[in-house]
Amino acid sequence: MTILQDREQQVFSSRMLHFVGYGLLLMAFIDQLFLVIPSQVMEPLWRFQTMGAIVERVPIIFLGLVLVYYGETSDRIAGEKLVLKLLSWCSLLAAILMMLTIPLSIGTGVLLDQQQNATVDVQFVSQQDALEQFQAQLKTAKSKDEIQAILQQQGNQGVNIPDSVDTKQLKQSIIASLQNNQENLTNQAQAFRREKRSLLIKQCLKWNLGALIASILLFLIWKSTAWSRRKPSATELD
Repeated sequence: MTILQDREQQVFSSRMLHFVGYGLLLMAFIDQLFLVIPSQVMEPLWRFQTMGAIVERVPIIFLGLVLVYYGETSDRIAGEKLVLKLLSWCSLLAAILMMLTIPLSIGTGVLLDQQQNATVDVQFVSQQDALEQFQAQLKTAKSKDEIQAILQQQGNQGVNIPDSVDTKQLKQSIIASLQNNQENLTNQAQAFRREKRSLLIKQCLKWNLGALIASILLFLIWKSTAWSRRKPSATELD
């Protein structure tokens, strides 16, 4: 193989890598576009998940940029230097946007945590009110028949209390059981809040660290591709 043939093969290989890189960047752009369209910006959960999805797809962009900028400047086709210049500035813009997603993600995570707590509170209060109402009805009951009617109303099924049962002791036993249920309900609500908050913090930390790393790498790509932003010299124009 002659030196000329070897050089032609190198140029061909470089251009193939460039084409693959452009293809990956185009696919990544389309993928990111479909993530944000249709937009539901007013929904905190949508914003939070979309920012995370964008961060998780950034490695494809890095791979595309590496392939596009691989090789020598002499291996470029006509007009490609303008595209490289545009991609270089886009890298800086993407680095800034990635950095801005960090405070936005934190703020959205706080808002999402408040919404989740509000939802848990609504469910908890509803069940708590039902237990308190049940307990109040039992406290006002005077006879076995009244207790039996209350139990049938709550259970939606027939209840038969034997005559030998001590009504006072039965009331105390049921009320104590309801108080235990209230305590268990409170503990379950608190555990559910902690679980949801822990998951939210882990996701937020994971995506924010990813956004920070992506921002730094994109800035380094912009800085290392300064040659693509320089105006061509007189000899290059000739």
